[in-house]
Amino acid sequence: MRKWLWLLVYVLLAGVTFIYRYELLAWADDHQSIPLLLSMATLFALVPVIPYKVVIIAFGYSYGITMAAWICWLGTTLAAILVYAGARTIFREQARGYLERIRGLNRFTAWMEEHPFMGVMTMRLLPVVPQMAVNIYAGITYTPFWVFMAATAIGKMPAIFVFAYAGAQAGSSIWLSLGILTGYMILMAMVFMLFRYRSRKKT
Repeated sequence: MRKWLWLLVYVLLAGVTFIYRYELLAWADDHQSIPLLLSMATLFALVPVIPYKVVIIAFGYSYGITMAAWICWLGTTLAAILVYAGARTIFREQARGYLERIRGLNRFTAWMEEHPFMGVMTMRLLPVVPQMAVNIYAGITYTPFWVFMAATAIGKMPAIFVFAYAGAQAGSSIWLSLGILTGYMILMAMVFMLFRYRSRKKT
């Protein structure tokens, strides 16, 4: 019963955040206190009703590279830890049983548990991997907390800095901002293709 209660609370939080998402961003922009900005960054990472890359760009545009990068990095890391802890303590047994029934994931789960730091950090760097799924997956597998936290903190840094920088540049040159984002996407696509090539070669 307690599991469903936590799920209901999360769904309600997601619904309220989705309905008032633009009002929350405007309110944070009006007040501009660091605790409030950190709370908003954590909330939008915890409840991804807006793509987090958009949130980072908006923060970069409004507050500059340094503040946006640090606030969004701390916010998304805190949200990741909360989701990891929830998956690990509330839904781990049921989700673990479900994972073991999926044949294609057994080999990856075994590799993930043998190389937890590399596994989490690699998934953080690949932009096509949903970050919420990484948090949940790490929580229900045997990924140590400190390994998860370190890999998450390091793996999230490059993307957050790039998107914060792109947002900060949008005010002076929208084309430069778009160029930065395009270059980053191309680089990540190349990394992803290399990762897939190496994975297929090993199998």
